[in-house]
Amino acid sequence: MNPDKFKSVAINIATYKLLEELSQKKFELPISMSKTVEFYITKAHEDFKKNGKSKS
Repeated sequence: MNPDKFKSVAINIATYKLLEELSQKKFELPISMSKTVEFYITKAHEDFKKNGKSKS
């Protein structure tokens, strides 16, 4: 794997299972867990940039 393009993270088993469920059931078709993480982090970052650090 190219370390300039990809990094690994460790998550606990409970979070892994939640991620697995989201990747299989949230979208019209199952998507990879990697793409699921990418989708939610991108969305959270957009919200962060739009709304600032604190949420009311």
